[in-house]
Amino acid sequence: MPQFKYTLLSRYRVLFAMLGLSLFSCKVPLHTATEHNRPPEYYPGTAASTADSSNLALIQWDLFFTDPQLKGLINKGLENNQDVAKTLSQLRIARAAMSRAKLGQLPEVNLQTGAEIRKFGDYTMDGVGNDDTNRSPTVPEDKRIPVPYSDFLVGASFSWELDIWGKLNMKKKQAQARYMASEEMANLTKTWLIAEIASTYYLIVGLDEEIETLISNISFQEQAFELGKSLKNSGQESQLSIDQFEALMLNSKGLLIRKRRELRQAELNLAYLTGNYPESIPRQSLSEVDIFPEVLKLGLPSDLLRMRPDIRAAEQTLKANNLEVGIARTAFFPTFNLYGMAGFNAFDFSKLFLNPASMAHQLGGGLLAPVFNRNRIKAAYESARARQKIALYDYEQTVLNGYLEVLALVNNYTTYQEELELKTNEVLVQRRSVDNANTMFKVGYADYLDVINSQSNALSSELDYINLKVQQLQSIASLYRALGGGWQQ
Repeated sequence: MPQFKYTLLSRYRVLFAMLGLSLFSCKVPLHTATEHNRPPEYYPGTAASTADSSNLALIQWDLFFTDPQLKGLINKGLENNQDVAKTLSQLRIARAAMSRAKLGQLPEVNLQTGAEIRKFGDYTMDGVGNDDTNRSPTVPEDKRIPVPYSDFLVGASFSWELDIWGKLNMKKKQAQARYMASEEMANLTKTWLIAEIASTYYLIVGLDEEIETLISNISFQEQAFELGKSLKNSGQESQLSIDQFEALMLNSKGLLIRKRRELRQAELNLAYLTGNYPESIPRQSLSEVDIFPEVLKLGLPSDLLRMRPDIRAAEQTLKANNLEVGIARTAFFPTFNLYGMAGFNAFDFSKLFLNPASMAHQLGGGLLAPVFNRNRIKAAYESARARQKIALYDYEQTVLNGYLEVLALVNNYTTYQEELELKTNEVLVQRRSVDNANTMFKVGYADYLDVINSQSNALSSELDYINLKVQQLQSIASLYRALGGGWQQ
């Protein structure tokens, strides 16, 4: 008896020593990355830097873009674009992972059924034991072990990891954060798509205007070319002037072909964005397109943190990586598990069901504590901390990029407006110079170089004006996206 007590005491000592080692290994500091650089309170150098938190991005995209043709294209893109469809599929994957993590805190219950037959060797412990049992007079006939031995089982089993250290709860929160990040990435894709469709649409409208301008100017150049030939025939002009008129006309016709090629490519790009094969694209003229707000309301830089999908996604990713550090830390702790089963078990199928004597059950628990694999767990923990730092830097970089992008687009928008005002006056002056040059050329007060220069400068000014107008339209669409708009329902 003393020998037995000594053995039992020794086993308990070993158990407590292992538990102590595992708890000692738990003394690992928890690091969370929560401090990060925030954007300034206001946008410097902009008229919108006021305490008013109103924001262009608060306007729904279908109210911001009033062009009915553009709205139809955007709706078609949101329905058919493959990039949007893929992000929505990724969102469904994240939703399934979140549901799986929530269920991870509940016991795992499984239906268990099986049947087997086995012949034990005569010179084995089971074979000798079963034979000896069957020879015992105390064993009734219906309880004697058959040879070969058959075994039937029907029941249910369960296993349950007790969430002592909060690991499963952190996994649930981590899955929720990753789901929210996926949701924001879907919103980011929608925002990108809306801005891209609008930008391509404005490019097409601008190319239409450039083509009309070129056709109109080519008509004037052809008239000048014919007039030059008439004057040459009458001895008033030389072949040199005719060649110059023709060269200018051919250059404009070549530019017209290039613009038509660019228009076709832009139409194909728009078909890709809308997820459709090329078709006729209804659109307004450049003079009819107008999305310029009277007052440019940017809101506050802090609005970026709650409006821009990429910043919101980076924030959720940072939360998920913070939780990953906590989850990795729990690997130093022992895990506690409960397990058990209940059902019917018999070697005779006829006695398996509705027989209380065939009922079987099992209930137990266990503890699993790391002892000799601390270095491996520590390496995983350090990896989680490194990923946490990377997520923090990604978040700070995304916020900085968003802030600078808004400032750059505001600068573009305001300078485009100033440049357009000057370019409008320039176009009027150049058109007047063309009329004057043509009139003076007909009466002999100007030579062919004056006509050619005036026509060339006028065409260049008109094309520059159209290009600036398109860039301004594209900049306001990009600014709307940069502020975080376009995805709100």
